[in-house]
Amino acid sequence: MSYRNPKYIDTSVQGSFDKLQNTINANVATMAKNQKEQKEKDEAEQNRQILAGANQSQATITKNANYNTVGNQVTTGKVGNYFSSYPARAAELATELSKTPRPDNYAELQAELNSLNKAPETMKAMLENASSFLNIKDMSDFDPNQNQGAILATQVLNNKAGYTEENGFSYDFRQGEGGSIEMVFSGKGYIPPTKNNKKNTDPNDLVSFKEPYVLNSAGMQQMQDNDQDLLVSTPKMSSKVSSAIKETSVIDGAEFDDNGGFLGGGLINENILSNETTEENFGTKDKPTILNVRSVDRTKVETGLDLAIQEQIQSFINPDYGNDGQARSVWNMRIAKVADATVFNEETAALAFPELAEDKEALKAAWKKGSGTWNYSDDLSKEQIKVFKVMYKKTVVDDIMKKLNSPQYLRQRVSQSQSVGKENLNPKG
Repeated sequence: MSYRNPKYIDTSVQGSFDKLQNTINANVATMAKNQKEQKEKDEAEQNRQILAGANQSQATITKNANYNTVGNQVTTGKVGNYFSSYPARAAELATELSKTPRPDNYAELQAELNSLNKAPETMKAMLENASSFLNIKDMSDFDPNQNQGAILATQVLNNKAGYTEENGFSYDFRQGEGGSIEMVFSGKGYIPPTKNNKKNTDPNDLVSFKEPYVLNSAGMQQMQDNDQDLLVSTPKMSSKVSSAIKETSVIDGAEFDDNGGFLGGGLINENILSNETTEENFGTKDKPTILNVRSVDRTKVETGLDLAIQEQIQSFINPDYGNDGQARSVWNMRIAKVADATVFNEETAALAFPELAEDKEALKAAWKKGSGTWNYSDDLSKEQIKVFKVMYKKTVVDDIMKKLNSPQYLRQRVSQSQSVGKENLNPKG
């Protein structure tokens, strides 16, 4: 009886391995496409630097071309190495399981064989998930406070310039618990690999995995099933503002582009205007035409927008369905960059912590706990959630107030004009 073709081998095992290359190829092709796109993007960036930098000589260009910063890691090769011992082990298990009487560890051996049977599909799903989770094409608006290991793994898996085996970075596969497979990233290297026409040895440019970064196939599948992200993108506040306008009647009949972006137009709802007026010149300096213009009442605008804004806030922080990863990202990359979020303001803080309004020091301490840079490892604190609610709403309302006070809506606010908008401020539908 041959190990290669034992009489009682489970033929589904060999069939699975015969099909392994086909099941992996599609995923490798997708990853190769992503890597190609990244290479083109890296080359474009290098071209921009060359055009912009007068000190970039041809010698520098040649040096970079000779030093391999792209690498040639082949995922198929790594997968092949991982599975190299599986057929022989599957045959060995099948032989043991066919013996009479049954071996004492029959159940254990059968479980191992079942695991080997499932391994190709497990690997296939893992590559699909890894390619999805770690395929971030635009890092320019990406919150750097996220998991460092995951960010580095993104660079390595997609063969970004410098993050290659030739420059000290790598990934491989190993068995995990319960039949799972683990993808292990490790290494260190200088980024960029070359500097001042020489191989980079500046210790300030040394980038490394502090410890091996591990992705588990079962863990990734659970995240995929729950529609969770390993690394989160940063929402555009302009799209959130546009959505709030579209879902309410603060500006009725406003125009939006195909992506839902606010373009202007429409009529201001008359009920958001106060009776207070200011004088505005609608003529020229030489021939002024002075008219009284009604002010936009911020309190009324907040009332009109409140439901839409609260729904957006819940989409971030609701414990049942909110994406608190994006809450952290939008805080760090959008809201916290506004001075109002980082510099203590007693009036704003009191909105978040009304119970502390009479105790300035306690109010200041609570605001400090809730603001600053948010990490991705700890649960959001009650202070963070309270500050987020106030500052998110303020950010959206501030933006819309600027739009309402812009020149395009000025004539609609002239006090003599009539019926400049509908009365209903509640969200549509």
